[in-house]
Amino acid sequence: MRESLIQEYVGNARVMHAILDDKARRLADKVFARHRDETITYGTLSDKSARIATFLVDRLKVERGENVAVILPNCLAYLAVQFGISRAGAVMVPVNTLANKELLAQFLNHSGTRVVVVDASLFQNIVEIADKISRVREIVWLGPNCPATTARFNFIAYERLISSARRELDIDVSWTDIVDIFYTSGTTGVSKGVALPYNHHYTFGLTIARAGRLGPDDVMYIMLPLYHGAGSYMSIMPALLCEGSLAIADEFSARSWLTDIRRAGATVMWAVNSIAPILMKQPELPDDSDNPLRVYYYIGMPPEMVEPFERRYGIKAIDTYGSTESGHLAYTIWEERRLGSVGPINSEHYDVRIVDENDEEVPIGEIGECVSRNKQPFTQMTEYYRMPEETLAVMRNRWLHSGDLCRVDKDGWLYFVGRGKDMIRRRGENISCYELESMLSGHEGILECASIAVPSDLGEDEVKIVVAPKAGFDLSVSDLVAFCERTLPKYMLPRYIEFVDAVPKLANQKIDKVTLKKTGLNTRTWDVIAGAYVRSEPQAAAQ
Repeated sequence: MRESLIQEYVGNARVMHAILDDKARRLADKVFARHRDETITYGTLSDKSARIATFLVDRLKVERGENVAVILPNCLAYLAVQFGISRAGAVMVPVNTLANKELLAQFLNHSGTRVVVVDASLFQNIVEIADKISRVREIVWLGPNCPATTARFNFIAYERLISSARRELDIDVSWTDIVDIFYTSGTTGVSKGVALPYNHHYTFGLTIARAGRLGPDDVMYIMLPLYHGAGSYMSIMPALLCEGSLAIADEFSARSWLTDIRRAGATVMWAVNSIAPILMKQPELPDDSDNPLRVYYYIGMPPEMVEPFERRYGIKAIDTYGSTESGHLAYTIWEERRLGSVGPINSEHYDVRIVDENDEEVPIGEIGECVSRNKQPFTQMTEYYRMPEETLAVMRNRWLHSGDLCRVDKDGWLYFVGRGKDMIRRRGENISCYELESMLSGHEGILECASIAVPSDLGEDEVKIVVAPKAGFDLSVSDLVAFCERTLPKYMLPRYIEFVDAVPKLANQKIDKVTLKKTGLNTRTWDVIAGAYVRSEPQAAAQ
């Protein structure tokens, strides 16, 4: 079996554009990334990012440590802008392209950005909130023509950046500096800007590359948005470190993903928990395993699905556990898998404990909250940007609190039980939505499902499940209730059931539970106990 031979870097050599330049000196003509019919080599990416950095510093007067917002779909220009901002010593603020105008104004104002790089298709959103984003001055637009004009902003075509003269900038960028600020999806409260240092990205990339034994022949398939961690540093950094390449798709498509994999010659990919169940529900073909894919990194998958998934597609599935804030805390090792476990704790880089509500460590095997701290400096977030109280709360007692419920066995293998904030408290029992959804996904007629807490007349919560049936499958309420009674523990049985065409998702393909909770109980919701649809107006779900 191949071993991953990854060149390691120290100190400021760990800065992402410094790694790119080092690779470009030896691999100038090697393709680093593909998107649609376009390619960009290591050398060209290094050159374009240097020109962008020069323009940012010399023409737009971007200062070291200044935030620059990026609102772009998946494209090669995204990479050039990302490395260019790094080279300028600035901080990238990736913005979700699906953010509505209210959220967009919130992100831009909170981050205090003066310069925004935006795709022409999203340009109008900026113009329409012009009076709400007083600090924004410079708009770099990517597209054939400037889609609008207003005296409020200074407009610059992206082509001017990459066609400008290049010079070597005298900017000392440190491996301890902040490289970007990722705004969380905001599943609870206001979205928080997670400030991440260069060493966080480097360490994440290094451990991922090692786990998958990546090498220069590997092609990382990116189908998740580049403005999310799995599509960004979790894919870009391992590919860069192993001297491989990227194949960038516009978005995830269950019908075309395998065709894309074959066309791109992709050997590695990232996915979130909802994707594997969807892929397993697709019509099985005799040549499903005839593909170049070698490694499938995932974040959550029903444990009983892992081996059938591997057999069907002929791949090695590697489970991972961590977060944007914490880093890569545990992952599947190549030689061994324990059913239900993510894998051993990444003890080279992190201390991990399972604690109770008083932050005292629980006995081995017991469930508690997963907390962590870094053994090596700057491998975790530095703060929630401009939110000192929230930062102190999540870092209380000098441990980073995940909010996740986990357990650890005697050998240091970590088992994810559920999201602490994604739990249902029903009649004295704590129900893991993750476990409930995993069991529901075993029904052959269910394409996707989600569970949420809704208010109970008896206090605490009731269970509501939202189900998207598989196309062509005649799934009735009575059939689903009978399946739940056969499959679920009694305390997990849902009181409410709602059928939908598709379970709502965020851009990173995670289930959008904020939307589901806002919908709550409504006239499309079946009350199992009453044997009828809920007749009231929508009632918000339990928070």
